[in-house]
Amino acid sequence: MNSKPVSRSSAESAQQAAASAFQSQSTLTLEPDNAAIPPDQSGRRRLTGTYLIRRDRLMSDPNQPRRKFDEQELTELKRSIEARGIKQPLTVRWSQQNSLYMIIDGGRRFEAATRLKLEELPCWIQAGEGRDILIDQIVHNWQRSDLRPYETADALSRLRDEFGLSQTEIAQVTGKSKAEISKFLALHDKVVPEVQKLAHGDSGVQLSRRHLYAISKIAAEEQGGFADRILRENLTADQTEQITRPASRKEKPTVRRSRGIQSRQKRFQTSKADVLMTFQKQSITEQDIALVVAEIAGQIGLTSL
Repeated sequence: MNSKPVSRSSAESAQQAAASAFQSQSTLTLEPDNAAIPPDQSGRRRLTGTYLIRRDRLMSDPNQPRRKFDEQELTELKRSIEARGIKQPLTVRWSQQNSLYMIIDGGRRFEAATRLKLEELPCWIQAGEGRDILIDQIVHNWQRSDLRPYETADALSRLRDEFGLSQTEIAQVTGKSKAEISKFLALHDKVVPEVQKLAHGDSGVQLSRRHLYAISKIAAEEQGGFADRILRENLTADQTEQITRPASRKEKPTVRRSRGIQSRQKRFQTSKADVLMTFQKQSITEQDIALVVAEIAGQIGLTSL
């Protein structure tokens, strides 16, 4: 059988057609995430940047505002993850310097997963550097009330001192009032290092933000002894604020009219009680106060004070 020679142009055309057929990508997909959304489940779209990342490719942020985890809460989270897995992805960013994914939010989940020796963790990769990362960390923890007073104070002072944000700017980016930002910065600026160290330690769990802000109002040389007194006597925030309130506000007498007789009131606030004395005279002396105290003691059966 005789065959006709194939022209050069025909051979080239055939090769191009074959190459096009083998190199073209199918319009069909085998990935379920790209499948058509059922009509009754409309209104959703994929969230980009979510991955399962090996645990050994993750690292904690050394500048994370939150320094300590509550051991009981961590144990409870560990049990929950062991039973049902991690339900909320960690928020991470790529650290070029460390060639690892640094955790922005989810440090407690990461610690629990480490104890359970999980191989992979669900993560949401975010972009950002420096200031934006710190702001995200503050806001994430603030929304859950996870930070101790000084963890928040230290983080806000970094925004001010390291990144140059004013109190107004910090309030804007965190969604908090300027007055609240000012109070936290006072903990960092006005409380002596001795008390700051106490508040950072385990014994500092009894020192709330209100305790610390009250301490910031008194003289530096008195703060250490007063913080010890708060812990020793287990003073509440209300009691602490009453003790540290300026004397002019504690004892300033107020004049009022009562049944046509001009009365003068004098208030005394102690760690045990709030005492209000009302005198039916214009001028009050220390002797008048002492006589009233002695008379009260007699009425309740005390022979001496």
